[in-house]
Amino acid sequence: MRAWLWWRQHEVWQGKQEYILLELIPPPEILQPISAMEHVFSALWGIYSGIRGISHFRKRWLIGRRLNHFCFEIVSFGPHPHFFVRLLKQHRDTFEAAMYSQFPDMEIVEAKDYLKYITWNVPNKDWQMYGMDMILVKPDVYPIKTYRMFFEERPEMIKEEKRIDPLPTLLEGMSTLKENEEMLWVQMRIEPVSSHDDNYVERGKRLVDKLVFRTKKSKSLITTLLTGASGEEEDKSFIPPEMKLTPREKEIVKAIEDKISKPAFRCNIRTIYLSKPEIFRFGRRALAEQFFNTFATRDLNAIKKWSKTKTRVWHFFIDRRLYVRRRRIFQRYLLGETPLYPLNGGTYILNTEELATLFHLPLAVGRVGTLLPRVRVRKVEAPPELEEVEREYQFPIKPAPKITYPKREAPPELPTENSSSDKTINKNEL
Repeated sequence: MRAWLWWRQHEVWQGKQEYILLELIPPPEILQPISAMEHVFSALWGIYSGIRGISHFRKRWLIGRRLNHFCFEIVSFGPHPHFFVRLLKQHRDTFEAAMYSQFPDMEIVEAKDYLKYITWNVPNKDWQMYGMDMILVKPDVYPIKTYRMFFEERPEMIKEEKRIDPLPTLLEGMSTLKENEEMLWVQMRIEPVSSHDDNYVERGKRLVDKLVFRTKKSKSLITTLLTGASGEEEDKSFIPPEMKLTPREKEIVKAIEDKISKPAFRCNIRTIYLSKPEIFRFGRRALAEQFFNTFATRDLNAIKKWSKTKTRVWHFFIDRRLYVRRRRIFQRYLLGETPLYPLNGGTYILNTEELATLFHLPLAVGRVGTLLPRVRVRKVEAPPELEEVEREYQFPIKPAPKITYPKREAPPELPTENSSSDKTINKNEL
């Protein structure tokens, strides 16, 4: 049955969907905070309400309908970074409306798919690669370090000190790549989920109850068997649970509660480094790793590379196993699928605040300002009086074609102006 469902969803249903690639071109200066991108992801979560029919037996098992996804990509061709979004063509209006509502000065254009210019048989004699999937260190109910933790909101601080952006760490690293010889791709695949699809809300509540000592497990198995207790007993102490927590533990509990309270997406992140074989440098993988390390905290969560799919192996059959891993992760990037496709696994829950921290339009320009495509001329709408003038000349009915009549010659018996007649006509005879 699992093979049938995979065939209907991935080969039949997914093959009929038309995906397009949009490029996000930021303006020269961005005054909106990172929280503006959080509103964009909240708007994109709204597509979930329109596809609740995927749980129906006929639509899921016979038609093969599945949850559609978005792919947010930061791609660098040499030292030139670009921001792309891969989505269904029918969702383009929803995405553009959400982006323009927060960033009215930016531009969104449909770009040519760069993946069509790369062969599927990478690695080969022309391109060498290193790839890795990113995964969370702790359970996904623990949040990563978000943009709210990068600075402290204080009125006495000047504006420039408040605007701390983690994204230039990645963009500055991309600016060191060589032209036409190196490429670095970062892909973030997301699909909206709710508590009906994943029990992340229930898992978060159980973790909070454990952290605030609301339940206490029985330490003795013999006592449990003799008394018939279920293994969990209520804490009958007179001290409130909140009084037993340290200030930092209270912040952790609040961070977990904040995460499960916002719209969530099922995500997976992967990075690809491509280079010519003669200049391939294994240390280039750190360009993406150092970017994800900025979101790590010791007591909350962090992002690390997944050893199960990273393109580095040891011990037996190293060359063959390494070639298979590289080929698989590259093809999954082209397809925009999960790390263990066609199997499930390797995904985790991130809310809108975490996604906005990972993917947003860069606030700081820095050295990459001349390399990142930006809007050079601001486009504005035409004035209303100009539209009224144009409407005066817009006729709903096309004018009728002009009719031309053929020129007729005079009969031969009638005299013309140029002809002379011998007969003279007397006025008295008339």
